[in-house]
Amino acid sequence: MNPAQSTHTVGMHTHPVLVRENWQIELDEAIRRNDDAGMWEVVARQPDQEEAQEAMATLVSRLAYRIDSRPRFSEMFLLPMIEPAGANVIANEAAWKAASFAVGEALDSWLPKKTAKTVFNGIRPFDWVGTWRPAVLRSHLYRTMPGNDQASITTLSEDIACPDEAPRLGFLCMVLTSDRGWPTLPRANTLADKRLRDVVGFAFHDNAYSTPPTALTPDRVQFAMVDGVCLWLHELDRTCKVLGWSATPIAASADVVKVTLRLDSEQVPLTQFTLRKHQIGLRGVDEVLQMLASLAPVMDAARDAPAKNMRS
Repeated sequence: MNPAQSTHTVGMHTHPVLVRENWQIELDEAIRRNDDAGMWEVVARQPDQEEAQEAMATLVSRLAYRIDSRPRFSEMFLLPMIEPAGANVIANEAAWKAASFAVGEALDSWLPKKTAKTVFNGIRPFDWVGTWRPAVLRSHLYRTMPGNDQASITTLSEDIACPDEAPRLGFLCMVLTSDRGWPTLPRANTLADKRLRDVVGFAFHDNAYSTPPTALTPDRVQFAMVDGVCLWLHELDRTCKVLGWSATPIAASADVVKVTLRLDSEQVPLTQFTLRKHQIGLRGVDEVLQMLASLAPVMDAARDAPAKNMRS
């Protein structure tokens, strides 16, 4: 065995993995207990916050377990989708029913062979996914375990106010499962990737509007979330100019960063959305802020957008 490897028990299975430090094991255990405070306490002790939050984002979206004495490795993946103004794709049950077969076949062709997938119904709004606490994301993972009787979990979602002419961001959520280690995605292939994006986009296309949604390829949560948000901000700036922005950590939660946008719009001059560090890590937050900095100056003082509808 390579000296850089050892046999370490992860969850309910034994599998050769890279040696993990004690803090990573503590973090994993806190995540499995749905102990948000304990999770952030472990992270806060680490001198390298970028590494610690990257590890957190990875562990939250993964689950290992056994079925009939055989190990299973599951991980959440997201496929970002930008809905053009006037379309009705995100959170539209009828649109999903019409597109789901084509989307499923396209994913089967794109994913590595023998990769089991569980695709959740519908395109979920960024408004919802961006507010998921670690326990909510974990509950979606547990629901894909055979025979698991996962109780319903309640969470608040927010409505991100946007002008009528603005695009919206949504995600197709899926859990991939493998019995040979953590699920992997295919190597980058320009033609295969373009075919998947085209098939998914046109599967949701309605002749009532001229432009099909823009779909990206699936990726791990921390990367797909950042790619989707950055593309959405770029498209938002094209339709209603972003004039300024601010990013404010929330004192009551180590997890949450609130981003406020000032838009060139009389209808919606200010709007806000949430970034969660357990989803994207410090690197992800930094990438989103770099995209914003390329679009507009930082506002002198943080401003509150009008109160949004909060839904359970």
